[in-house]
Amino acid sequence: MRLGLKWYAPGLTVKHLQLAPYSYPAIVLANHPNSFFDALVIAAYAPVKICFLARGDAFKHPVANIVLRGLYMLPVYKRGDDEESGIKNDFTFDECMRRLAAGQHILLFPEGKSRNIWELQPFMNGGLTSLLERSYKAGLPVQIQAYTLNYNSFQHVPKAIELRALSPLDTTEYIAGHQMRTGDVIQDVRNDLLETMVMTPLVAKLRSSKETYWWRIPAKIGYYTQFWFYRLWRNYMKKKTAGTIFYDSLLFAALLFSYPLLVLFCSILAGKLLGFWVGVFLFIFLPGTAYAMARYQDTVTETETNIPKRNSWNNRGEAGEKVQ
Repeated sequence: MRLGLKWYAPGLTVKHLQLAPYSYPAIVLANHPNSFFDALVIAAYAPVKICFLARGDAFKHPVANIVLRGLYMLPVYKRGDDEESGIKNDFTFDECMRRLAAGQHILLFPEGKSRNIWELQPFMNGGLTSLLERSYKAGLPVQIQAYTLNYNSFQHVPKAIELRALSPLDTTEYIAGHQMRTGDVIQDVRNDLLETMVMTPLVAKLRSSKETYWWRIPAKIGYYTQFWFYRLWRNYMKKKTAGTIFYDSLLFAALLFSYPLLVLFCSILAGKLLGFWVGVFLFIFLPGTAYAMARYQDTVTETETNIPKRNSWNNRGEAGEKVQ
């Protein structure tokens, strides 16, 4: 995942990860602007195994249920989506407690939904409140480990992303009168997020012409040899995710799993036809020039903010499509 992000988001920076030591079982929280891409970024840079609470309707198909649970995901159901949401969520929260007691960590997004905007949305407190109350009753010392995420854009690639860890919050300090003051915990977590978040698009660090000079030639080679592959996936995902907030997540996932197969296929084919060392050369050359293309292209910062994007594409096409 980290390796794939170097191609998709060469402008990714991580800050203060030393503040997230995960010394105790933790409920991991963050703002939620970009669908499950947010969870991927956090998981890639967390030093521990994390289980994710995800929308329950994604688990309906038996195969999806097996695959998602195999990827450390647990379902949470909304009242309007399932008549038995309360009972099903109780089973999920019981499983969360078993995993926390085993020293694992649970990631949830208290906003409950993602809208492709930079402002922090109102919290849906049900899941977090339930976990906090259950941890108190079980005598389990749980920490709240918060992160903030910021993006330059929800539509354009290459990306700039900032992941910042906040100091953990000890929930045992909120016990008074034989109960957990869950409201105070949630309010303090929200205040910490609001104080740390920059609710405007992330502006990538400007690069000098000297810094980009050495990328120019390999970037052009990467563009003319491989941009077609990215364009195919990009156009397909635009259509499949129209009107949703899943474009970024699904495009990254598709490229993460399919591009290495493309490189492997081309390398093996070249090795068979032209010799072993030609195949080895191509195995290095293709991802190398693709990386140069990602590094050389400008990172586009969105100018329209506080408007849910929902994959609304204009007629100009994706900025930076051509390498100048």
